[in-house]
Amino acid sequence: FANVWHRGAGSMTFIGRDSDLRQLQECFTERRAQLVFVYGRRRVGKTETLIQLAKDKETLFFAAQNATKDEQLASFSRLMFEAGAPGKDYLSQYPSWERALTELTRLPEPSDGGRRLVIFDEFPYLVKSDPSLPSVLQNLWDHTLRHANLMIVICGSAMSFIEKELLGEKSPLYGRATGILKMLPMPYWDAAQFFPNYSSEDKALAYAILGGIPRYLEEFDPDETIDANVKRHILRRIAPLYSEVEFLLHEELRETAKYNSVIRAIALGATSLNEIATHTMMANATVSSYLANLMELGIVEREFPVTAKPKERAKGSRGLYQLNDNFFRFWYSFVFPYRSELERGDVEGVYERHIKPVLHDFAGKPFEGLCREWMWRESAAGRLPFRARAVGRWWDRQDEIDVMAVDNASDAAIVGECKFRNAPVDRSVLNLLRDRAARTGIGQRTYLLFSLGGFDQSLVDDAAASQSDVQLVGSEELVHE
Repeated sequence: FANVWHRGAGSMTFIGRDSDLRQLQECFTERRAQLVFVYGRRRVGKTETLIQLAKDKETLFFAAQNATKDEQLASFSRLMFEAGAPGKDYLSQYPSWERALTELTRLPEPSDGGRRLVIFDEFPYLVKSDPSLPSVLQNLWDHTLRHANLMIVICGSAMSFIEKELLGEKSPLYGRATGILKMLPMPYWDAAQFFPNYSSEDKALAYAILGGIPRYLEEFDPDETIDANVKRHILRRIAPLYSEVEFLLHEELRETAKYNSVIRAIALGATSLNEIATHTMMANATVSSYLANLMELGIVEREFPVTAKPKERAKGSRGLYQLNDNFFRFWYSFVFPYRSELERGDVEGVYERHIKPVLHDFAGKPFEGLCREWMWRESAAGRLPFRARAVGRWWDRQDEIDVMAVDNASDAAIVGECKFRNAPVDRSVLNLLRDRAARTGIGQRTYLLFSLGGFDQSLVDDAAASQSDVQLVGSEELVHE
């Protein structure tokens, strides 16, 4: 149960996913039958979250494999017979998925009088071996299963397949889902719990390297330093994270060499479509199709100034492409370019020459991202001056603001500057932020300063004054509510 479990002294503790589990539990307690789809990229912790949901419930948990239809049916039949399905007395296995799924209604009632939970993990494997399965499930749901005392969970990692082939308008299952949960990477404050004894700086560095993917976070040893973890668990050829990026791309995409070129270009700072096309020496239309696939996987995002209007976003005239995954950004910055040295075992040399001197600077952009996550959290909790309609970056041809939130009317904004450095932030940073914010065209502004290294006393005094329009957010506030 690696993805969202944290190793403690002699015990395993499940970390985060409070909102996801709460919503799934609410589905389970609904009066009518449930058909819930749970999906998300590989390693994000879907299976472990469902295992946590299944605690204290009578659950039929079927983990599909990449196998033939007959092999899948044989495995599912054994599971059903062990659960008490009546066919065990005269069948060795069910002859079809229609027969097998029909038998779900004939399983013994749960001993506690509640509902039975049925989980199909990696459901796309089942469809691959039998493309008629969505139609079979749709027909049974419409006529039988939706009247049963069941919660059926369909889980999968092939995100585009789930969205297009199972949830899309052309799918037989379109409109049947009673719940759809797309699981996202963990926010920073949950990811930080994997490293309870790290300093605030090291927690932020770990997040900048690994992002919010639980499986990656679990790889690092919380009792080892950042330096030791990077060398041992990323740079060594035997380490799972060393080959993780290539494995994921091969699982999800074809033409991985071209995708490598596109991702590498973005990691090196090419953010517009033209820049990426120039760097990769591909046509704009070709690059655009690759970027669309990478955005579906959650690896790349298209970013617009937070004040951009819908018409402007539709044209994409100011859209910039960014790597949305911290680990991919780290891997393409520090592993991909130095594969020759790493393949020869020069882990120490690569780390000391190419990574350690710039790691702090590298963490600056992920730090801005976690500050924006914090802004969303505080807005949802009602702890900001207004409920944010959008949170993101702002830029024009001259200036950039690290984090900015706007309200529905766009006549008020919260503007912020993020400093990932050990030195305290002083008044000059606030003055520069005020100058940049004045050029946004929004009159009513509140200022937020985020700092890893604390704040100058004069800033602390200003923020504490009554009617102050300045709020200071330190490293501890970023983690704790």
